[in-house]
Amino acid sequence: MKKLLLLLVFSFSFLTSPAQHHLKEVVVLVHLNQDGSADVTERRIAQMSDQGTEGFITFNDMGDIGVTNLEVLDENDEAYEVEEEWNVERTREQKTGKCGYRRTPTGVELCWGIGRSGLRTYYISYTLTHLVKSYDDYDGFCHSFYEAANSPADQAEVFVVVRGDSLTKQKARVWTFGFHGWKGITKSGTVFAKADSCSLRGSDGLIVMMELNKGVLQPEVKRQGTFKELVKRPALVGSEYDMAIALGDTLDSGTVPSSLMGGGGSTGRQHWLAGTDSDEDDGDWLAALLAVLTVGGIIAWAVCRQVKERLTWRKIYRQDYERLVGMMGGKKWDDVPYWREPPMQGNLLRSGLVIRSVTTVMRNANKTYPGFVRFSMQHLYEALVLRIFYKGGITFDTDLDRQGNARKLFRILPPQPLSAKPRESQLANVNTYRLAIESKRRKEVDHAFMGNLDDMGMEHALHDLLFKAANDDHLLQPDELRLYVKSHMEELRPLADALYMFAEGQENDVHLKANEVQQVLGFLHYLRDFSLVGERHIEEVALWKEYLVFATHYGIAGQVCKDMKKVAPDVTRLDEMMHVVHDLAPITTVIATSFVETRKYMTKEERESIRYRSESSYSSSSSSRSSSSGGSGRSSYSGGGGHTGGGGSGFR
Repeated sequence: MKKLLLLLVFSFSFLTSPAQHHLKEVVVLVHLNQDGSADVTERRIAQMSDQGTEGFITFNDMGDIGVTNLEVLDENDEAYEVEEEWNVERTREQKTGKCGYRRTPTGVELCWGIGRSGLRTYYISYTLTHLVKSYDDYDGFCHSFYEAANSPADQAEVFVVVRGDSLTKQKARVWTFGFHGWKGITKSGTVFAKADSCSLRGSDGLIVMMELNKGVLQPEVKRQGTFKELVKRPALVGSEYDMAIALGDTLDSGTVPSSLMGGGGSTGRQHWLAGTDSDEDDGDWLAALLAVLTVGGIIAWAVCRQVKERLTWRKIYRQDYERLVGMMGGKKWDDVPYWREPPMQGNLLRSGLVIRSVTTVMRNANKTYPGFVRFSMQHLYEALVLRIFYKGGITFDTDLDRQGNARKLFRILPPQPLSAKPRESQLANVNTYRLAIESKRRKEVDHAFMGNLDDMGMEHALHDLLFKAANDDHLLQPDELRLYVKSHMEELRPLADALYMFAEGQENDVHLKANEVQQVLGFLHYLRDFSLVGERHIEEVALWKEYLVFATHYGIAGQVCKDMKKVAPDVTRLDEMMHVVHDLAPITTVIATSFVETRKYMTKEERESIRYRSESSYSSSSSSRSSSSGGSGRSSYSGGGGHTGGGGSGFR
């Protein structure tokens, strides 16, 4: 019977923590900011097998704490693409090099593709908004920074620092819960929580409660009431800390005997396993039956929770689709009336955001829609450069190469200055899929463009890049452009990020407008049926140039060019207009390939913040071998109630 019990327990452990992956180390570095937010970087070292597709970190019970600014890098400094809506139903190959947010009814998960097998290192960075809150007596928080459920690590430790300051016992007190290990404040002013090596089990977690004197930070969120009653008391209930000392304001280290597995009066796990019945077989049967019922109950609960979650999201997606149908005038996509002019007064970038929003809503609701539209970064660059050409910013010169063959040269004229009047940013209500959007790099973009995040701003920035990359004769060669971008990556990174935001973002569906949806879908309907609508007059050729710009952005330029030839086969200017996209390919290809590297560029400071070194010495704080009240010593395995965060992490 004992063997049966062990087998059942092992089977349950296999269900919750796949044995095929081995998490060796988790180090969490937390930088507290003055506004109460925290910039967190986790380093996870793991031996990955060929099983599974993704890693994940779950955040539950977060209240008003937000999880933003996701960035993931691996041991090769490869920055992963960030997706605002992570799709778990993909293969391992499809998830490689990508990460994103998976929102659930109970919280959010940060997910990333596992990639290749073997020994891997993942750097996961994110921001916790409103982590530290202001109370009547102190400022502080109680948060689970790592939970061992699903994938217990051999080693786990958390470091907390305050930007621009050094923590001391006079400024801060720290209590930790949920693990066997040590905690304290080092001489350098870093709070640490370190689990004993290989001691973590599936129910353990590194919970840190910190109490800060007023003035150390200036938290944005203020709570009515005291930290002592709202946070500290619920966390200390049931812990190994001396409540009388912990709830007082003493800075002394109170000593409490460590009772990690319960004292003499414990009714916990030791007493349950020991048993008191004289009939050992009856105890074994009872234990086995209890194990079966426990495993079965947990599996049933997990299945019900998953089903409930799917039903909840299905309801949300259905409501989004019903709202979209209302914006389309109650019509299907193919029934939306033609719109014969470029939509939204020629707003190219915003039209792309609207299309991606519409297709996302329809895809989530499992509704069919025309699949002829294809977006890519290359298409966006081609559309913007094509528009610059049509406006006269680029002309073609011809000379002979060494073999005597004619070749086209790109003459770049000086760009016209932008209006000094700031305009409304077109990215205000945009969901995006890239790390640069939700992090401090978004601020860099806003600062660089100063309100010019629109068609005019992007065209001017690209035009200025081409002009500066050309020689004094203003004739641009593709190699010149490539070398210029490579030597100005830090300067050009906001432009590369902004363009990626437009190429991969989508308008928040609650901010979509019915007239914009109808114009964009009606224009797409018109372009698709262009050759069927009827003869076009010759004087519309100028308008057809703008048609071709939009068609290039949407990825359907080839089809539209063919339809134009069907409508006006004898117009010479159409031939010239259609060949421009091909002629400009050497420039747009260089931009596309160079900007991939530009988006990955990191300054020295940024690299240092990612590749940090763990604190190596605990001597100044771990010499006290006692459970303490806010000072250095052992962590309390029990207690820690009322904390935010948690929910497990691992690989699946």
